[in-house]
Amino acid sequence: MKSYLILFLLLPNLIFGESLEKVIADANLYTVKIDVSTEMPFIEDSWYGSGTGFLVDKKTGLILTNKHVSSQSPSLIDINFKGEDYLEGTIVYVDPIFDIALITTNPSLIPDFAVNAPLACDQTPIQGESVVAFGHPAGQDFTASTGIISGQRFELTAQAEFIQTDAAINPGNSGGPLISVKTNQIIGINTYGIEAEGLNFALPSEHFCKIINLFRENIDPSPAKLPFIFASNTDRNLHLKVSDYISFGQNNCQGGEGEETINKPLKIGDEILFINQQEVKNPSDIYSLLRGPALDQSIEFLISRGGEEKTIILEDPFDRRSNILDRIGLKFSGLMVGTDLSGTDRLENEAFYNYCQNLTIQVVDTGPAYGELYSYDQIVSVDGEKFFSLNKLHDYLLDKDKAEFIVRRIEYFDGTQYIVDVTKVIEIEDVSFLTF
Repeated sequence: MKSYLILFLLLPNLIFGESLEKVIADANLYTVKIDVSTEMPFIEDSWYGSGTGFLVDKKTGLILTNKHVSSQSPSLIDINFKGEDYLEGTIVYVDPIFDIALITTNPSLIPDFAVNAPLACDQTPIQGESVVAFGHPAGQDFTASTGIISGQRFELTAQAEFIQTDAAINPGNSGGPLISVKTNQIIGINTYGIEAEGLNFALPSEHFCKIINLFRENIDPSPAKLPFIFASNTDRNLHLKVSDYISFGQNNCQGGEGEETINKPLKIGDEILFINQQEVKNPSDIYSLLRGPALDQSIEFLISRGGEEKTIILEDPFDRRSNILDRIGLKFSGLMVGTDLSGTDRLENEAFYNYCQNLTIQVVDTGPAYGELYSYDQIVSVDGEKFFSLNKLHDYLLDKDKAEFIVRRIEYFDGTQYIVDVTKVIEIEDVSFLTF
């Protein structure tokens, strides 16, 4: 009788162990290592990086990863299936809202053993569910860490909905799969951890599955360019109260009058409840819902206004966010200039910190500008003229030997932050564009 009892007590662990071994063995078949070397990084990128991805379409060589792994700048990308030589990769889509990117490699070179990652696009993660985070943390290639789902919520500072897990997510396994042990399916993509034990985060698969599916159907998956800002109440888990509209004052900064005109279908204080008769709980739900054909037709909002529910029909759809791969940089004198001060995912940051939409120095490398101008400097004027177009600045600098720049930057003194304007005369050389 005792032997049967011992076997009964051990059986769940044996079953779990076999299941865990299968999950990890399968993850080795679709997970890849990604190494990136960036030609000249835009403001949110670095020169080099390494991380994880996983194969989502073997037929076309499509791989999903984090955008902070792939970079959002023209880069050399190397992809490594386990035990194989590196393959060349190409960035084909970068999402401006979620920290994800799609890259491709030559499908004819993908090893025979590789399989498509099993995506749980419709699975709702359950708190307490056992998971595996797979990837290459701290250079430990093709390794696994285990844990549970601690929760799922909209993270205010990251401005996206994430699965929280105590499975370790460290530099190197970003972009890798978060796998349910119960179903052996991917429920999220490992994205980041914070400096506290057991606090790691993965973007739920429901948000990246739609992007993958639209891309495979040759439909632009870019999200809506929402004109408003939301206020959150984390205690009540409410994140969709309209607090303001995103606006820029470029006309004023150029000497004109007024601000850009914004269509304002919602009022400040409105709380969005449903869109196209589908419940939305946070901005991530809205960005996932309003992609593809949904942006080409009228949109129905159910809102709460002053304690009463109200339906609003928006006949003119929102614009799509611009394709990150279409942007350009202007290189000269060892630096690169772009149009953005902050990253590609925060229009509200851009409106607040770069109200005039000044051209901004993205990176400074070896050259005449080194030590004189810095990343995040906003160009107020060049030789007393204002430039809001990279093309116009390019044409102006082509025949210049030197130019006087006035830039606006942040300085710190005695623990206080100050905005200062600085003037520098820079020798001009090697004027050219950087493109994907």
